[in-house]
Amino acid sequence: MCGKRHRSSRSKTLPHVLSHGGYEYLEQKLMAENTKKKLKEAAQSKSTEVVMDPPSPIRRHVKWKMARAKKTGQMTFEAAKEIAEKIVSHFQLIIVIIYFYSLIG
Repeated sequence: MCGKRHRSSRSKTLPHVLSHGGYEYLEQKLMAENTKKKLKEAAQSKSTEVVMDPPSPIRRHVKWKMARAKKTGQMTFEAAKEIAEKIVSHFQLIIVIIYFYSLIG
């Protein structure tokens, strides 16, 4: 192999719009935004005993969607939009199932 990385056909048909930092930079950016949001909420609560938990890790499906969304919020391709909608609907279904089982269990 001449130093070239193998790319699947899927990556060629649904390219991302990430910079050279890739998913790592995107995750750092989202974590920083979540931390900033939590700090703002803590400041607004005016409580002196605020315990701030670290932000939750960014879910893979959220990173995948954001990597294929333009700055305007539109998806790069119609196929990427369809896949993102399927991912979100499956994730929502899983949340409902978990909630249901927590009620009966």
